[in-house]
Amino acid sequence: MQSQKENKFLYQKNNYTFYYQLIYKPIKNIYFRFKDDILMISLPKNFKSKNIESIIDRNVNKIVKLKSRIKRIETLDFQLWGNPIEKMDRESYRKLLISETYQKIDDLKPKLVMDLKKVGLELKPTQVKLLKSKFGSCHTQKKIITINAFLAKLDPIYLYYVLLHEYAHLIVANHSKDFYHVLDKMMMNHKMIQKQLRKHQISY
Repeated sequence: MQSQKENKFLYQKNNYTFYYQLIYKPIKNIYFRFKDDILMISLPKNFKSKNIESIIDRNVNKIVKLKSRIKRIETLDFQLWGNPIEKMDRESYRKLLISETYQKIDDLKPKLVMDLKKVGLELKPTQVKLLKSKFGSCHTQKKIITINAFLAKLDPIYLYYVLLHEYAHLIVANHSKDFYHVLDKMMMNHKMIQKQLRKHQISY
């Protein structure tokens, strides 16, 4: 049985940005692979983590090629809650996505209240924006949830997952095991939904 330590870090250099996770194993070489958009780096047990960024620097071209192989799901230009709709001008469409997201969040409130009670949380102010790179965010100090209007293009289950994900950050700010334990209590199948959501390319 292999023992391992896991830590997640952000790499931002040479116009490249991605998260990576270190996995220590009884091996001799270093291996790279992507899992759910996170670079998994398998390392020998005695490898000093302070040297990892220099290793990434030397292999960044290889890593970028690996990342490009992740299959992305592109949505239709004009789509609402997983179904195609008639074409309209872009500005009107973006406003529709925002208003529909607000409305759907309002519709989901009764269920949301019940699931939040499982972890001792209550409803917090929620805002909807056209985000370019995130499905949602949580301001833990101001206790404000931000949701990407892009989610109105997809099945509502993804919006609900992101809501719960961001609320969970009010209890655990990072993505540690404790964070996912909180999510487990609110949504048992969140891992499968998260995996599918990450395949979608944000576009308006």
